[in-house]
Amino acid sequence: MRFIKNEDRQRMSISKTKLNYLSALASVTCITAALGALVFYFLLPEHYFNWYPFIPIYFFVLGVFSIYMFDACRKHMPKKLVLFHLALKIIRMIFSVFILVLYCLAVRDHIREFMVTFIIFYLVNLVFESWFFLAFECNRKRKKENVKIA
Repeated sequence: MRFIKNEDRQRMSISKTKLNYLSALASVTCITAALGALVFYFLLPEHYFNWYPFIPIYFFVLGVFSIYMFDACRKHMPKKLVLFHLALKIIRMIFSVFILVLYCLAVRDHIREFMVTFIIFYLVNLVFESWFFLAFECNRKRKKENVKIA
């Protein structure tokens, strides 16, 4: 590690916010996926559909994309962070509706189960992201106030 230049080390490092988000996202995704799998396996085995594993993977990948975009916005356009966060939410909603429609038209198997499961995952991820970014903004605001006081 001592042969790597300092500038390269800074480019390779991951921000604390991004690391916290990714670990929390992985935890939420794993817990939600496991709970869903348990429900399908023990309570509703006749409603299990082959595309179930796609749903947690989809939301995890979307979350990773979101945090990288959020981090880039935080570095390059910090004053537009809230607007950017809302724009990401709208893009995610439009893309999710597209996925639902595509599934209904292309796969046509267990449509109701897929839609309900997808919507539950969507809501869980919406609550998680809203909580995370609200905590981030409150933390950022508190740090600004502490700097002004000192």
